[in-house]
Amino acid sequence: MSIDRTDKLVGACFAATTAATVGMFSNYWPVVYYSIPVLVTLFMLMGSLDKRDEWNPPATAGIVSFGLVLVLLFGVANAALHDGGIIGGLPTSTAVFVYAIWPVATVVGPLVFAWVYHTWLRHDLEDTDAQPVAQ
Repeated sequence: MSIDRTDKLVGACFAATTAATVGMFSNYWPVVYYSIPVLVTLFMLMGSLDKRDEWNPPATAGIVSFGLVLVLLFGVANAALHDGGIIGGLPTSTAVFVYAIWPVATVVGPLVFAWVYHTWLRHDLEDTDAQPVAQ
């Protein structure tokens, strides 16, 4: 039995989820908090594997860069947690989530994955033979 990339990614997702669960039960929130961008990145990497269990280096670099930006923004929000400042009428940490993390996660993330699909994954569909729909 060989362990391929999918198995490694599933194992990494299991490790991140287990760490988050332990953090929840031990009331150590940073582990839970930082597991979110890690899991997002792992799921995107898992989704970017083609049917031959391969990655396209530019697509993988884009996904990893997106994940690093998310971790950085989560770190900024964490650092600003007890800041006391106000941005756009919100506490600084909340403002980072509303004005930066939320748009990055909901707009940039899908655009990154659409780019990955367009440049890499759609070729898997083009290589397959179309089957007639049974009636």
